[in-house]
Amino acid sequence: MTLFLIRDDDANATTDPERLGSVYAPLLDAGMPVCFAVVPAVALDTVGPDGAREGFIRADAPATGFSRLARDTPLSSWLRADGARRDVLVHGLNHARVRTGSEFGALDRAEASARIADALAIMVAALDRAPRGFVAPWDALSRPALVAATTAFDIVSTGWVDRRKLPFGALLAHARERMSRREALPVGHGWVLRHRGCRLQPSTPPDAVAGIIGQLSERAVVTVIVLHHWQFWADGGPHPVIVALADALRGKRVGIVADAIRTLDAGGRT
Repeated sequence: MTLFLIRDDDANATTDPERLGSVYAPLLDAGMPVCFAVVPAVALDTVGPDGAREGFIRADAPATGFSRLARDTPLSSWLRADGARRDVLVHGLNHARVRTGSEFGALDRAEASARIADALAIMVAALDRAPRGFVAPWDALSRPALVAATTAFDIVSTGWVDRRKLPFGALLAHARERMSRREALPVGHGWVLRHRGCRLQPSTPPDAVAGIIGQLSERAVVTVIVLHHWQFWADGGPHPVIVALADALRGKRVGIVADAIRTLDAGGRT
């Protein structure tokens, strides 16, 4: 049976944890953990494809600078309060468009390693734990950045994996993974764990959610469901898509990053 990881991207120091918790209440209240990919020191001037400031930055936050996660940040306190159900991954350092429109998509190894080290230091100080998973903003990783990430973390969660960006030693594993559709391949110290796209959107019909989950999980050892909380803000109760997701996952294995590592390691690294 596949293990499901619910991955939420973009939480940061400007995020209201009460509002964040309300988005995922149908899952959390049912005992299903959520893995939050947190931006350690979010760039407040980061823009989306439309040129407007990214929707995950609180509207009343300053227009420029960085908002850094600290121990007394409300989000930090909320995440520390229930680590068993509120797991954490590192989501870049600033979620800034450093070069060629992404943060890690065009970095050399020294640059990527430095950003990862800074991100981990912030997260450990704020949360009293070192996350074991990494998510690059926009899922963009250069080959040197991928090597740096798989050296520092046990799991790198991403979407499309360009084989040209894989280390030479991972090419055979990549070919085997594509034939099996397991969605996980060993790279360096860690695992690259693929997802099959952000298929659940606010416009998704709730009665289609169960079928989508089936498509995302077919033949996968670990299924990553990618969500963005700020797209699901709802007044007057949880969003129907999140309610439908909780219903679809009832009775299934839903875990945290450590569960995924154990599951993948148990299957071997060939």
